[in-house]
Amino acid sequence: MSGLKYYERTKLLIELIEKEKTGSPKDLANKLGLKERMIYNLLEELSLTIGKGLYYCKEKRSYIFQKKAD
Repeated sequence: MSGLKYYERTKLLIELIEKEKTGSPKDLANKLGLKERMIYNLLEELSLTIGKGLYYCKEKRSYIFQKKAD
């Protein structure tokens, strides 16, 4: 994956997570043009890079950044 494509996909992924519009992992894979397994890898890498946890909310059908505990 070229650097620019990776950056664009990561940026789009962050935007979708912030808007809570990722859909299911399969939907997200289709949106980003990746295989579902690659989505899990990308999500894990993103979580480690930005230092925020991610989880999938079934009610919202979206991945969501975990809020910091005070």
